[in-house]
Amino acid sequence: MGNWYTNISVKGAPQSDVVALLEELGRRAYVTPETSGWVVVYDQQTDEFDLGTLESLALTLSTRLSCTALASCNADDDVLWLALYENGILSTRYASSPESFEDGDEFPDQKEAAEVLSRVFQKPEHARDVLRLLRKSRGFLALLSIYFKIRIAYAVEVDRHLDLANLLGMPRAAVGLGYRYVSKGETPEGIDREALRRTMV
Repeated sequence: MGNWYTNISVKGAPQSDVVALLEELGRRAYVTPETSGWVVVYDQQTDEFDLGTLESLALTLSTRLSCTALASCNADDDVLWLALYENGILSTRYASSPESFEDGDEFPDQKEAAEVLSRVFQKPEHARDVLRLLRKSRGFLALLSIYFKIRIAYAVEVDRHLDLANLLGMPRAAVGLGYRYVSKGETPEGIDREALRRTMV
């Protein structure tokens, strides 16, 4: 069984403001301290893998806090899905397998998604590399990566998410973790467990 997780990375709002809004909304969640300007939200309800709920919370955070919110979902390591909001406006969406979604044909072009992600993470010079990561296939070709010692394809989507994080400077706390994992004791790499805030609801 692969990774299952959802989270929302927020830039432009301090941890305390994010926690306060989540408590106002009655959300049960953990929130990381700020790292390179980003905090990560692990919300219990979004970990039920309703993308409508995940997008709604990202939109609400972005709108109410006038910030950037990047919603991430990894479904059993088969599909990586992202949605980016800036000040309450949807900037782009991405899915590694858009054909898995009823509205997959409405997703922005991957080149556009790469350019938006590169701009938001202040790495516009990496747009082509981001596009290559977004387009890279997943499946049996990943076995060839062992032989050629380069990643020809992805065996699991958490690797794509990690490569994007490394290239763009996305919060590492957003890779591989969701509410269920954190509530069971897993802690984001490089973050003191005591620095995590849990909403009091």
